[in-house]
Amino acid sequence: MTAQTLTKAILLCALMLARPLWAQTEVSTEQLNLVFGEQGQLLSARACFPDCTQEGSRQVNMQHPEGLVHLQHLPEGAWQMTEESGPAEMELAFQGPNGISLRWVVPQSGYAMELRATGADALKLRAGENFRPREAAGFGEWLEQLRYVAVDSDGVRQVSLEDTEVTTIDSEWAGFRSRFWAVLMTADQSFTSSIHTAEGNLDPILTSQGTPLEMNWHFYLGPVERTALAKVDELLPDLMYAGLWFWLRWICIFLGGLLGWIQAVVGVWGWSIMVLSACVGVMMLPLSRIADRMQQQVNATEARLAPELARIKSEFKGEEQAAKILAHYKAEGVHPLYSLKSLLGVAVVIPVFIGAFDMLAENIHLMNTAFLWIDDLSRPDHLFSMPFELPFFGAGFNLLPWLMTGLSIWASLLHKPLALQPELRQRQVRNMILLSAAFFVLFYTFPAGMVLYWTTNNLISVAKSLWASQRARRAHAGL
Repeated sequence: MTAQTLTKAILLCALMLARPLWAQTEVSTEQLNLVFGEQGQLLSARACFPDCTQEGSRQVNMQHPEGLVHLQHLPEGAWQMTEESGPAEMELAFQGPNGISLRWVVPQSGYAMELRATGADALKLRAGENFRPREAAGFGEWLEQLRYVAVDSDGVRQVSLEDTEVTTIDSEWAGFRSRFWAVLMTADQSFTSSIHTAEGNLDPILTSQGTPLEMNWHFYLGPVERTALAKVDELLPDLMYAGLWFWLRWICIFLGGLLGWIQAVVGVWGWSIMVLSACVGVMMLPLSRIADRMQQQVNATEARLAPELARIKSEFKGEEQAAKILAHYKAEGVHPLYSLKSLLGVAVVIPVFIGAFDMLAENIHLMNTAFLWIDDLSRPDHLFSMPFELPFFGAGFNLLPWLMTGLSIWASLLHKPLALQPELRQRQVRNMILLSAAFFVLFYTFPAGMVLYWTTNNLISVAKSLWASQRARRAHAGL
């Protein structure tokens, strides 16, 4: 073989290898970067929030060798592509053999797009490895799970990727979501969707079958963010906080709006979370006072009953002891379940706590947002990596949970209700410290934004206790 022949062979091989790249078509809009194959398959997509031009924009990259949006059984052969671009949208038309055609309509702004398919078979939707959950330890893994979702006028249904009992989902919108991003589809005509589920499954795959002659498909590739979802369909904002009761969802929506207003003034998301915690504390002040009053009433009742209860428990046992205690309650006009009265005050605070918890968990603005030593408020604060890994807790040393727990224990030690005897006071403080330890385990692997909110709440509790102690000392000195 001559050198000239060898050179021609090398060039021919290079051309054959490069041809698929030449056949690809790339489209960029304000929020999306899309790559289409020569047969009109959507091979990859990059979605940005709020848009792809801003520095620090939140992004997700989705790609699959067979296509994110894959029309099955498309014929081989010569395909032709034509492109039309306008100020509001662009169209890409792919014409194949046997009258098969795929026409994509991509708006210049937003996360929605349309596919008009003629003569195509079933459509497969997937997102590839880059859409997999981010690694997380402990309870933080809950937040990063992928789920299939079905959205219609009846609400949102979520299905785990490992739920092998579910094989199909029927709804107006079908797809899957991560913590911050969603891949959804619907159609102008009726269609059915089957889902791939298996134990240990990491990649969602949804296959939809419609009328083979012609289908108009609509897609959403973008953030789980209320404004972006509402621009596509009024049903889609229900994706947010979908696991909560409707009244808890409204608490989340209110707190999310309040955080947005605070951020517009403060300008830093970390400080805004702390201000939000303080504002919620102020708004909850009337209810907190009711809760404190209930707790004081319970403390006073416990102090009044304690001496006789101690005598009964020391002198009687078994059923006789129980009867004596009930008789004592009756004589004092106290219901045996009087201590549950203090829980009513706590029950008022819990819905707001859950609302703040879920709102911060799904707030995409916190993704990749730094604050003080924290690189990402949507992840644990991870001050440094330890040379070993602890079961459940992982290998990262998270400082915020320690600060949160330290402040909580400090507030517990400052808790000195005058109505209680020393023994009862010590028992109450011990229970509060045990609760602080439980919160430490729960929060250690949670995102820093959520822990920062609760740390600020504990800091305010310490300040209130110090102020109350100071007032009590001044009042005692005045006497």
